[in-house]
Amino acid sequence: MRIQNPIHNEVFAYWQWAIRAGTRCLLAGAVVATFAAMAPSTGFALTIISVTSDVPVFDTSVGGSTNPAVTVDGNTSSDVGSFVEWANDGAAGFLIATFTYQFDAAYDINAFELWNDRGQIDTGISNFELVFRDSIGLIGSFTDTAVQPVTTSATPQGEVFAFAAVPGVEFVDLRVLGSYGVVTNQFREVRFNVVPEPTTGLLLALGLAGMGVEGRRRRGIGHTSCLPAQRPSLGVM
Repeated sequence: MRIQNPIHNEVFAYWQWAIRAGTRCLLAGAVVATFAAMAPSTGFALTIISVTSDVPVFDTSVGGSTNPAVTVDGNTSSDVGSFVEWANDGAAGFLIATFTYQFDAAYDINAFELWNDRGQIDTGISNFELVFRDSIGLIGSFTDTAVQPVTTSATPQGEVFAFAAVPGVEFVDLRVLGSYGVVTNQFREVRFNVVPEPTTGLLLALGLAGMGVEGRRRRGIGHTSCLPAQRPSLGVM
């Protein structure tokens, strides 16, 4: 007759529990990591369907464009036709100018990036205001001052301005309120940062996790971790 060793049985039961716990937690972690990797990163591209400006005449003497849409064409260099430039208003001084960007849908915006002029002839914009609007009217605004460009590189880094997320934006008016230029004003590119939304897969994973927690509650199990409900006691000091 074989004699059962209670200590051996407890050790075996404990290792069974540990293996089940490790497997559950590993699978849960893999699911979360997979869907997190699938989630879009902050700043995914939005579509701008229209760019207009109230600048009466654009200066093309040094290669500037007459089309304000070049400020969102993705070309951040100082190539011919990749920037806009306009003259100040003679004796009246700086000419306030507005560039209006219309999106293809409503987005939550939380940052603005500006590629100013390249610092070669000091024409970059300084003070500016962003006016956020939807199809009904004003949502909010943001004001700041861009740093004067000091590099003559053709493709310097953009300057990022972060702010609290503004929801449901369909239009942004970039109002240029000041310039480092004496005669003319110039900038090359702008970009708007979008607050990403969770992917469908991530929402599904979170929903399944919630269902699992609710199922444990209905079965009277108090814990909500990936571990099995009860860990066997070894009974060994």
